[in-house]
Amino acid sequence: MFVYTMKRLAIAIPTFIAVLIITFTLTVISPFDPVEMMMTQFEGTLDTLAKEDAIKRIRAQYGLDDTYWVQFTRWVGRLMQGDLGISINKQRDVLRMIVISFPISFQLGLAGAVITTLLGIPLGCIAALRQNSWIDYTIVGGTLAFRTVPVFVLAPLLLIVFVLWLDLMNVPYGWDGLFQGKVVMPIFILALGPLPVVVRQTRAAVLEVFSMDYVRTAKMKGLEMWRIIIRHILRNALIPVVTTLGFITEGLIVGSIFLDSIFTIPGFGAVAEAGFRGFDYPVIMGVTMVSAIMIILTNLIVDLIYPLLDPRITLE
Repeated sequence: MFVYTMKRLAIAIPTFIAVLIITFTLTVISPFDPVEMMMTQFEGTLDTLAKEDAIKRIRAQYGLDDTYWVQFTRWVGRLMQGDLGISINKQRDVLRMIVISFPISFQLGLAGAVITTLLGIPLGCIAALRQNSWIDYTIVGGTLAFRTVPVFVLAPLLLIVFVLWLDLMNVPYGWDGLFQGKVVMPIFILALGPLPVVVRQTRAAVLEVFSMDYVRTAKMKGLEMWRIIIRHILRNALIPVVTTLGFITEGLIVGSIFLDSIFTIPGFGAVAEAGFRGFDYPVIMGVTMVSAIMIILTNLIVDLIYPLLDPRITLE
């Protein structure tokens, strides 16, 4: 196990470095200057000379006038010391911004992934057992219908229905913890997005395993269907589903930009959205680094789970 994990990390390190180099390069060659964008808020209060002088001082402060390799090596050196830099637009420590916001998105993403799993796997099994019936079509078609609606459309529609029409809740606003009523709707919307993927993946995997000889033998022995599903079908059928769930979990954690904006949640998505909108290089690099680490760790965890589901899969 230890050797396997080290090999996986050894492969992941070059990938992580490549992601950082590509992202850093794209930010440097971008035609948009974050300092000039920041100075637009002072239009009318500073004359041209004062504005140009302020831009030069800020660019010198952040080293944006240096060559590409000087900027990159300086940033890598600070990164190795745990310093992600200072946000150009908000003048805040980037590491502190991520440390404060990431746990919020982690809780929401994990809760959404759990609900997706608890709903998606049983629905996929039911659809497979009732293949080509109205139940199968309803489950698959119904979940796909939700996926076709973008988050920025689905969220306002649900707010209109549950807040204005049915008057079942107040407008969910802000963040007071995971176990508060206001997070029910954001978590539900997070779970709906990847739900059809899990349903279809589970359905296809169960149908494939259902035709195996050992499943037919178990049926001929007179075992109850629920025992066959739990003991013989799900364990093998869940291998491709676990892969899908791994990427879904990572995506829910780092990809909640629209939800953070709609529900005013101070999560990781809000930090990422502000960084990309303002071309804030330190924030963009910090967000990219965390996202890359999440993807690498997700792949590693999924690989380690495989042998637990199927002992025939060895780690070495």
